[in-house]
Amino acid sequence: MSAPRPTLLVADDYPENCKLFSIYLRKDYEVVTALSAEAALARIQEGGIAAALLDINYQGGMSGLDLVRHLRADPALAALPTLALTAHASPEDRRACLEAGFDAYLSKPVLKAQMLTAVEALLMEATTPGSSG
Repeated sequence: MSAPRPTLLVADDYPENCKLFSIYLRKDYEVVTALSAEAALARIQEGGIAAALLDINYQGGMSGLDLVRHLRADPALAALPTLALTAHASPEDRRACLEAGFDAYLSKPVLKAQMLTAVEALLMEATTPGSSG
C-alpha cells in the first residue's frame, strides 16, 4: 500500500485556473479548490492541507495577501507552506508577496513543470528539519 498523497489547496477566483492547476497536480497530489480567500481559509482551518497555492486577487473580500498574513498571525496555521500565484509579475510584486509571508511565488501563466517543481520544493522545505529558521 502506498503512502497517502499530500493534499494541496488551490485557491483562485477563476474556476478555469482551479481546474487547470488541479490537472497539473492531480497525478502526485490530492487537490481541493476554493474560489475565494474566505473559502480557502475555511478549508485550511478544517485541517489536512499540506500546502496552499493562493491567488493574490479575488473578486471582492479578502485578498491573497490578507489571507497569508492571517495565516502567519495564527499559531495553529502559521507553518502552512504557501505559494503565491499571480498575474502580477514585477519584482516589486514578488517582493510584496514574500514580505506578506508567502514561502514561494509563481507568476501566471504558470507552466506545469514550474508548478510541480515549486510545489515539490515547498513541501521538501517544510519537511526538512531545521528549515523553519
